[in-house]
Amino acid sequence: MATIHRFHEFRFVIHSNDHDPAHVHLISGDGHAKVQLFGTDGVPQVVRASGISQHKLRRLMKEVLENREEFLERWEEIHGKREKHETKAE
Repeated sequence: MATIHRFHEFRFVIHSNDHDPAHVHLISGDGHAKVQLFGTDGVPQVVRASGISQHKLRRLMKEVLENREEFLERWEEIHGKREKHETKAE
């Protein structure tokens, strides 16, 4: 497990034994979420969340979007390039 980013009380984590599609786990003392870096519409997508208010989750999703390229680079360092990533702009 590698902590790749911190934002307020949240750690953004990539597990070394995880699976595609590329995603990050957002973990705090009170809650956690799993966010795919590329959802079906090309933007990050919440897979599941627990113990996080909608307000915080919106802020966290903005943080994921702003740092997505860095997160993807870290995912590929850990897991290798295993899938094609597409964005809506492509």
